[in-house]
Amino acid sequence: MPASAHGVVSLLDPPTSDRVVSAWRGIEHRLGLKGIFVMPYPHFTYHVAGEYDRAPLEAALDRLSRETAPFEARTSGVATFGPPWPTVYLAVERTPALRELHARTWKLCSEHARDPARYYEPDRWIPHISLAYGDERKGIPLSDDDVGRLLALLGRGEFPWNVKVDNFALVVDDGNVQAPVRTFPLRGA
Repeated sequence: MPASAHGVVSLLDPPTSDRVVSAWRGIEHRLGLKGIFVMPYPHFTYHVAGEYDRAPLEAALDRLSRETAPFEARTSGVATFGPPWPTVYLAVERTPALRELHARTWKLCSEHARDPARYYEPDRWIPHISLAYGDERKGIPLSDDDVGRLLALLGRGEFPWNVKVDNFALVVDDGNVQAPVRTFPLRGA
């Protein structure tokens, strides 16, 4: 992953966002884990890069958002990624339509990116909503023990959620927090 992690994401609809923030707060309260708040906006990611040429990327995202209709995604349960940045997440079903949208978004973003994160390439991409993660670069631990405790805690929850997806957002990393700097509503028919 690049030293700074700018990205193109979809921010979650308010009801789903509220559910994710509630899960984050429960994880923090019960287990003391705070790493997720590095990007405190519930989302799922299409592309990450060390840097973007912002003006042409924003113009391209605006065009893509005009061609893309809002859609519904569905989560399918809790899963994990392993080291070097352990992550516990809600899996987003990778439907043919979502795969096609991601491939278009990846290509568009890559044309305006330096140092893209290769694990977001179309053949590697696993759409997900992060619930907790570790980041060795920023001193945020998430041990195997933490992952086990998280899975035990979350295993009792029900996570087949329908998520309304109605935007792309450009996220910028200022070195401390990642935050959306511009949102592009999906306006296609």
